[in-house]
Amino acid sequence: MTTKERIELIDKAIDDVLNNLQNGIEIKEYWIDNLKVEKRSPLELITELRKIRALTIKDAQKQKAKSKTYIFGDRY
Repeated sequence: MTTKERIELIDKAIDDVLNNLQNGIEIKEYWIDNLKVEKRSPLELITELRKIRALTIKDAQKQKAKSKTYIFGDRY
């Protein structure tokens, strides 16, 4: 699963929690990509999902800038 797909799943999860909260249904537990997030209230769940989203983005940015290889001439 790509980083973009994970972020979309997390955004969808946050939207689901908010939509259900508007309808009077409290979701306190959510599964995303074999990761179970369980909190005492829906607001804590949303906060935790946002933290996971931020960490996912931060991790993806680190992977891109992790190393650079410069090759000069014919040697490695």
